[in-house]
Amino acid sequence: MELIIYLLKVNIALVLFYGTYYFLFRQDTFFQWKRPVLLAIIFISFLYPAIDLPRQLIANQELKNVLETVHIPVYYLPEAVITGNANADINLFPKVIIAIYILIFALLFIRMLFQIGTIPVKLRHTTRKVLFGQTVYESRGMKTPFSFFRWIVLDPSRYSETELREILLHETAHVKQKHSVDTIAAELMCILCWFNPFAWLLRTEIRMNLEFSADHSVLASGCGAEHYQFHLLRLTYPKAAAKITNNFNVSLLKKRIFMMNKKETSYRSLWKYALILPVIALLLFFNSMFQTQAAPVNEMNYNRQNPVTTQDEPNRKIFDHVEAMPQFPGGTAALLKWLQENIVYPTEAAQKCIQGRVVVRFVVTPDGSIEDIEVKKSLDPLCDNEALRVVKTMPQWIPGKQDGNPVYVYYSLPIVFRLQPAEKPVK
Repeated sequence: MELIIYLLKVNIALVLFYGTYYFLFRQDTFFQWKRPVLLAIIFISFLYPAIDLPRQLIANQELKNVLETVHIPVYYLPEAVITGNANADINLFPKVIIAIYILIFALLFIRMLFQIGTIPVKLRHTTRKVLFGQTVYESRGMKTPFSFFRWIVLDPSRYSETELREILLHETAHVKQKHSVDTIAAELMCILCWFNPFAWLLRTEIRMNLEFSADHSVLASGCGAEHYQFHLLRLTYPKAAAKITNNFNVSLLKKRIFMMNKKETSYRSLWKYALILPVIALLLFFNSMFQTQAAPVNEMNYNRQNPVTTQDEPNRKIFDHVEAMPQFPGGTAALLKWLQENIVYPTEAAQKCIQGRVVVRFVVTPDGSIEDIEVKKSLDPLCDNEALRVVKTMPQWIPGKQDGNPVYVYYSLPIVFRLQPAEKPVK
């Protein structure tokens, strides 16, 4: 299930980023600017689900001190996981989905490795030589020139001297700018997100931008645009050397010619690239909210601390953290063991396949008893009530102390109700 949630987050990001790129940057001629943006889209999409801003803030000691001054609760107990049995057929569905995903992922990954593996095979049948100061690998009969990292493979006998210079300028741009890194990153993105059409569209945009950039390098060197474009038209072949390589000819030739003839975008339009930041902020906020509601550990509660009053103690102050925090007899491990031994997975909840997390907040008093028990994150009344029942029966704690005096202290306890497939009877 965690894998499904992670992939869902990644693909939401890819959809948002692709939409932003398509409507704001796609027609720009800032090819060198678009390249890091496109790469950042890939890496941010896969990395942001692991970023929990509240947890990262708490991990920073200086920021932790700031949080302490505004009384934001920062102490939370580890989660207690309570397992129960569920209908095996129902719980089999996510496993089938994951199995299908892994199978197709494996096939696509093997295909990519095969494509990369064909390149050394092709190189074995080539002759290394230097043309116009550039090392190339001559392959007789090679119809479509291509490059991969530092290797440029072509058949020089097929082209005139002018055409050969243009090809080398184009492929050298791919080599010097290490465009193969982008190509492999885009391929891996599609392999991991094969079910998302926006991932494949994004790969197309990445590969096109690399070609636009290489074409721009050719024209910037002084080659005539008209002659170069006619050269591209003569090199239009239906089959590329290998999908993972940078090919001199690509099927989207019309777009390449269009971008070569397009008027350069004004530098005043560069401000648009800052609009990618709100999208990143939105994703981080979304992920942090999700972590807040469903993270396995360290759930956060951002309610400001207010003195809690009762009829018998109208001015008592409840601390979020103190010099000596309250302790369950025997420590945290003993607490988790006690909870697992005393919480019973509600039968009706198991039958209804209800599972998830309940967060209970309570106060440890100066005498070690438990008071003010409440559900801060609800799952279902069946599980909520069971969590409350057990917390109310907790044994007496070792109270917390501030300035050497016992005090009232908040604690939050995440309790996870997790179903497992029912075991099949042995025949």
